[in-house]
Amino acid sequence: MGFSDFRKALKKIDSSLKEHKQQKQGQQLDNGGQQVQQLDNGGQQVQQADPQFSSNPTNPSKGDLFSRPIATSEPPAIFKRVKHNQLPKGCNYGENDAPIQTNNFSNNLALEDQTFPVWPLPYSLWLSKDPGQDVGLAVNHTEANQQVFGPEPDADPAQFYFNPPKIKSFVFSGENFQESNVNLNLENHQKLSIVAKLSVTGNQNVTFPIVHGMGFVTAVYKKIKPVIASQVGVQQFKKIGSVGKNVTKYRAVLFNQVPWSIYVSGDDVSLDLRDPNHIVGNSQPGGSVVIQLAREESKHYDNSAGIYPIAAHLQGSVNGKKGQYKFVYENKGESSNGTGLVWCLPHHQEVLTNEVKKQDTGLELDSTTKGVMKAYTTNQIVMEEPELPLDIGFEPWSSVSGFKGEATYSDGAKTVIRRAAEQEINQDVIGMANIDSMYTSGKILDKFAYIAYVTHFILNDDDLTGKILPKIKEAIEIFAQNKQKYPLVYDTAWKGLISSAEPAADFGNSNYNDHHFHYGYHIHAIALVAKIDQSFDKGEWLKENNNLVGDYVITLLRDIANPSTDDKYFPQSRAFDWFHGHSFAHGIFASGDGKDEESSSEDYHFAYGTKLLGQVIGDGDIEARANLMLAIMRRSMNMHMLFSDDNKIQPKRFIKNKVAGITFENKVDFATYFGRGTISDEWIHGIHMLPITPISSYIRKPSFVKEEWDQKLGRIVDQIPDGWKGILILNAALFDPKYSWKWFSRDDWDDRLIDNGMSRTWSLAYIAGIGGSD
Repeated sequence: MGFSDFRKALKKIDSSLKEHKQQKQGQQLDNGGQQVQQLDNGGQQVQQADPQFSSNPTNPSKGDLFSRPIATSEPPAIFKRVKHNQLPKGCNYGENDAPIQTNNFSNNLALEDQTFPVWPLPYSLWLSKDPGQDVGLAVNHTEANQQVFGPEPDADPAQFYFNPPKIKSFVFSGENFQESNVNLNLENHQKLSIVAKLSVTGNQNVTFPIVHGMGFVTAVYKKIKPVIASQVGVQQFKKIGSVGKNVTKYRAVLFNQVPWSIYVSGDDVSLDLRDPNHIVGNSQPGGSVVIQLAREESKHYDNSAGIYPIAAHLQGSVNGKKGQYKFVYENKGESSNGTGLVWCLPHHQEVLTNEVKKQDTGLELDSTTKGVMKAYTTNQIVMEEPELPLDIGFEPWSSVSGFKGEATYSDGAKTVIRRAAEQEINQDVIGMANIDSMYTSGKILDKFAYIAYVTHFILNDDDLTGKILPKIKEAIEIFAQNKQKYPLVYDTAWKGLISSAEPAADFGNSNYNDHHFHYGYHIHAIALVAKIDQSFDKGEWLKENNNLVGDYVITLLRDIANPSTDDKYFPQSRAFDWFHGHSFAHGIFASGDGKDEESSSEDYHFAYGTKLLGQVIGDGDIEARANLMLAIMRRSMNMHMLFSDDNKIQPKRFIKNKVAGITFENKVDFATYFGRGTISDEWIHGIHMLPITPISSYIRKPSFVKEEWDQKLGRIVDQIPDGWKGILILNAALFDPKYSWKWFSRDDWDDRLIDNGMSRTWSLAYIAGIGGSD
């Protein structure tokens, strides 16, 4: 349902809620305003979530969480249409073409000269056009023992580690391939997959389906004589023979002593070693021939060869606290066992269903930054997260011992909180928020929305709420009307909502950097204000005909978290990578180490804001997807970004850093893009903390927070002279709320010691609510 349609429906609430429910039950308004019946996957009528705002968690509708879009209507006209000045390479990007992923593993192939690597895992691939060398798609896999640590090679902990890039174990090339006559085109842009095609002429090409977790690297040669080059060099090459229906196996051992299995199926083409650097086909296929590579040897490779995935599709569902998500592989070809082979990361392995676990091959290969992958013979990977955060809503919540599950406040605590609120509501909300940065403005809006939330729901003070709420509404409406200093525009090339500022401004928003950070703050702020408005102003804010807030927030959400390929205006799940288990913040800038993310906390803040928005507008699917994301994030981030002492995934020499810093696809760097800290490394730790909300303690376990404090932060916090001090001390409430309360409630308060996106009001309310006050 488009949100403009949703607003029209809300107008009917005033006459009779009961009548409204009867009119809406089992129906949905399409973009033309016609009533259409919606069916679940089993053909049964689905009861839609009542659009009346609800303070209770809603239930997702039946069926696949990724099958129904948030909306399919054209983005609102207030967003001017532009064509990005950096166009995707090798892609069709007309207005009627499918959206192109910008923050995805495949994006490097659409940027600059298209030669930057991609990491579908466990392999890396890139277009090789080096002068004097074979032209084609190069393949490599690195082991953990090849990782390079620095800048001090023997330091413990090391500041960074990376995997050697662009070692050409193999290059899928072809007869007469030259830099001048080979073009790389990209097709079938999906969240988990893409199809790359090297073309010489229209009917002569090599097609590479590139899919997350693919068991083999697959090349489909059409009317081109195969040439497989190796810069490492082939020491041994042997034809093994038939291993399946029309599948022939070869064994190649490179000069680095790594064995590879090579499989050929399709047309009658055989391979021979021409010289140590070239394996060649004996003829040009009349139709097509499929060549597949896999590192090492195994009967499981033999039994799965011949099948290859051309795409992978997301599916998901939620049932109570349990959430399930699937990668369903769309395959071509035949194998002797009837299935393909898929590689899984450690956070997948922990929650695979028993049916998938039975297909464990025992094969293992190192990933680049996320531990040891395992292979399963299956056509779909199914994971079940058992503990979705259904019980975490707007109110302060913590997993710290002593918290009873419900925020409570003494009169003394309320007195301290009220004094802080009386001072902070007098600030210039509109002036502070209406600036030239979607990111910073979002933080400011969120800050004051939380103050209004505290005055209304915790202090129950109508006078204070009446002073702050209109100001925060007016500030939000500037953005909802797209009248901020740099209005957002809709990019018809990549298809997304971007800033009209220069690419170097606002952390690269116009080049798709950090959208989930930026828009996540706005979404969370609007959810808070809508929640307050329900009871303080009878919910009129989102019902008014002249109010565009609903259209605005839904368009932001579609940009960063569109669930469905049926929405042709935005890519599916721009931010969150369902395979990696966290988002990537890096937009359309080519990178030799792939996509990256710095702030794990602003990542889950985006998911938390999405959850609250879904709850407050009564959209169970939005809320359910966000809950599922948060459960996946908790597992993945505590393996790959937040390091408890018992972490078994990251290199031992890196765990002592306690946090990742910046997580790339091929590197992890204990750093930030803006520096390390005034005193020590506090900025690196703090960027994984802010903002502290009820969801923080769900992700950041008390035991981890205490370890980080004892080993890294406790000894430096008193010396920090700026707003990062407040961030660190509020984070300390996740294991010791009484310590944090003592600092935030003291009389000699100094506003310079908290971040511009923090309020003392919310900090005190959160700490007191989880048991920190006396």
